[in-house]
Amino acid sequence: MLRKISLLLFSSFSLIAQSPSLDKAPQDVDDALRGRIKAFYDLHVQRKFRQAEQLVAEESKDDFYSMSKPEIDAYRIASIDYSENFTKAKALIVGKIKPTLPMFGSDQMDMPFASFWKIEDGKWCWYYNKDFARHTPFGDVKNPSDAKRDPNGGPASLPTGPQISIEALQSAVKVDRTELQLKRNETVVVNIKNTLSGTVSLQVGCPAAPMEATGVKAELGTTTLKANESTTLKLTGGEGMQTGTLTLRISVTPTNQTIDLKVKNPG
Repeated sequence: MLRKISLLLFSSFSLIAQSPSLDKAPQDVDDALRGRIKAFYDLHVQRKFRQAEQLVAEESKDDFYSMSKPEIDAYRIASIDYSENFTKAKALIVGKIKPTLPMFGSDQMDMPFASFWKIEDGKWCWYYNKDFARHTPFGDVKNPSDAKRDPNGGPASLPTGPQISIEALQSAVKVDRTELQLKRNETVVVNIKNTLSGTVSLQVGCPAAPMEATGVKAELGTTTLKANESTTLKLTGGEGMQTGTLTLRISVTPTNQTIDLKVKNPG
């Protein structure tokens, strides 16, 4: 059983869908935010968390001080969604992080996490989105400020993560088939269900080649599944599909579960 999981990783990997801005941000606004994000996570890479506090919104300084900090050695900004007339934003960061979950091993992994920003006193500042952080694939957790304070006046202790077995993590997302036959100009649907008590994110790819080179079009009904929700993966064979067996892979974040689908084209 897993006994303790970092609250920051809980909040980071619960990539709950939010409505992105439909308008492109003004270039100066986007440049300013990207510069602040870079400064913030450069300091994380350097383990200079005290200096990073200077880029944290006033309301979130206690939370930032209390929470665990992941060991990021590199990162990139994958995307930014703006809201509230470009005064708030959610950035998706992909960082090289050493996992805290034992079954992932000790090697660093590319892990996506959400980073929330808002304009405070004319500058972009990181802030702790408490509602977002509460909902995890393993159940709801308390905010750092809700945790028990050290009697000597130290920072709040982090809450213990919900109890969950390795086996449950590795089979949390289920599909109704792992082998299927798919011909050119044919469509097959795979049903997917999340059995965890929180949200997970899905991605489909091919381990051997880029998806566009496989001749197969893969469409997920949704990339985000809340507790006990289901979706579909629609696979369509194109003219460029080769005869034989192709392996496609469904990747689940943050549990790191992978589901291989054997797609056979008899020709």
